[in-house]
Amino acid sequence: MKIFYYGGTVHTMRLHVEETFMSMGTDGDRICYLGNGGPETEVGYDQYISLEGMHVFPALTDSHVHLLYTMILAASSFNICEITSEGIAPDCMAGVEQKIRAYCSAHPKQKIIMANQYILSAMKEKRLPSRQELDEWTGGRCMIIYNIDGHSSSISTALMEKLKLPEQGSDGRFFGEAHEFMQGKVTNLIAASVTPSVLAAGIANFSNLCAHYGISRVCAMDGNGDVKHDFLTRLLAFVASRMDIDVRLFPQYMELERAEKYHRLQKFPRAGGCGSWELDGSVGSHSAAFYVPFIDNGEKGHCYYKDDFILGKVRGAHEKGIQLSSHAIGEAAIDQIVDCYEKVLGLGDGRDGGEEEGEKRKSKPMPRIDHFEFPSASAVEKIKHLPVALTVQPGFSWMDKRYLKSYEQFLPKEKVRQQIPLRELTEAGVCICGSSDSPVQSMNPYEQMLGMVEFYLPGQSLTPFQALRTYTAEPARMLGEEMESGTLEVGKKADFFVTGKDFCRAEPEEIGEFYAEYLVKDGHRYVEKKGTIRELVKLLLRRAKKI
Repeated sequence: MKIFYYGGTVHTMRLHVEETFMSMGTDGDRICYLGNGGPETEVGYDQYISLEGMHVFPALTDSHVHLLYTMILAASSFNICEITSEGIAPDCMAGVEQKIRAYCSAHPKQKIIMANQYILSAMKEKRLPSRQELDEWTGGRCMIIYNIDGHSSSISTALMEKLKLPEQGSDGRFFGEAHEFMQGKVTNLIAASVTPSVLAAGIANFSNLCAHYGISRVCAMDGNGDVKHDFLTRLLAFVASRMDIDVRLFPQYMELERAEKYHRLQKFPRAGGCGSWELDGSVGSHSAAFYVPFIDNGEKGHCYYKDDFILGKVRGAHEKGIQLSSHAIGEAAIDQIVDCYEKVLGLGDGRDGGEEEGEKRKSKPMPRIDHFEFPSASAVEKIKHLPVALTVQPGFSWMDKRYLKSYEQFLPKEKVRQQIPLRELTEAGVCICGSSDSPVQSMNPYEQMLGMVEFYLPGQSLTPFQALRTYTAEPARMLGEEMESGTLEVGKKADFFVTGKDFCRAEPEEIGEFYAEYLVKDGHRYVEKKGTIRELVKLLLRRAKKI
């Protein structure tokens, strides 16, 4: 079907110019017209749709999502802390106890209780609960609590026993490597009890949420290196290849051979992300790798792997044509992976041409560094000359500056000021992709863009136009798909969303409230899912597409 949209403002998001048109035509899943004509001049379409003065933007890509957890496991979890205009509540152990007891009472049959968004830095006691406290509050049930940064946790005795973790000398609180390298087992244990009805609801809720925000594609960081067969990731790949929302899977295996079974399913071979590919931890868990100690406890984070080991993995991925992604937050971990990329890729012009080169070059995916929160000055200069993409979540630092206060509590002042220079790197042509790291943060992309426009370091803030490109043109460039998507151009995919306001001219107080009036994916308007078993069966019978 050929459809003509008119009477609005179509933002192409091409290059660095706010190019707009009044109308757009689609033919099937492709854009066939951009211009300023109306129904009276542009004839031959099957349907004419008035935009009623609204704005059209390319559909968004969330470049870092933990899909299994976001889509399925969240059905069996709840948030401990809530962030409000008055502050964070609860902010003490007594309040945490009350919330956990209430949840347990309301869910007496839930086998494993999972709680997110515990904000350690906001607690008067400045700690996670011990396993003995969880045992008392839950009546001896299995429970895990995740700190808001996703890199530290507290586990009850019953769950430790199921995971075969030694109880002797442990208070059930896990940080850094002790936390990171058991999460695959935790995820596997929880997800094993997922029913078809929970799966159906999870797919529907996730897809509807993406459509609400104008997201048509996500990069899924999934895969448990901690388990031998990892059936759940194979199931996830099967489901993801049939969903309405496009998925680009990054299997989180350090052993690149384990990722090979997914290559036939992928548009490009990929691996990495978090999990086994976490080169360090986070600031909130005191496990981010800095060259100086944390100021509150005098301890220093460290890189989880030796330089030669990571260099071998980066070289192996490059030789096999695998797009690699790796988690690095602290300066030492960032230096480690940047130096590896420099040795393997060589310093050159990191700007691979973007859209300016058009069809003069063959599109190919870019290696990634995820988070890139506290780079050294030398890493910043090197990254300007490397064909490497950065996947960032500035919404977290926006929230930290106003509510969490973990950076100022845990880091020396000079390290707080060492955060990623967003504007400097953007203006140097570095490929920067926005993302949520869901479920660590909300999937709301506009919260991350608000964090870019009102960045922790004001002098490094982006314009709304630059921030929006981190969710449109730049992810397409990172994935090697910019000839197909990321901007609105004739011949590209008809993936776009319609919204009531012009994001490029939005004030900061408006940005976090943005949403899509509707999403168009592959030329079709997205229809809200109900999450029924019948809907799930129809999805599973679809023809698979590349992920």
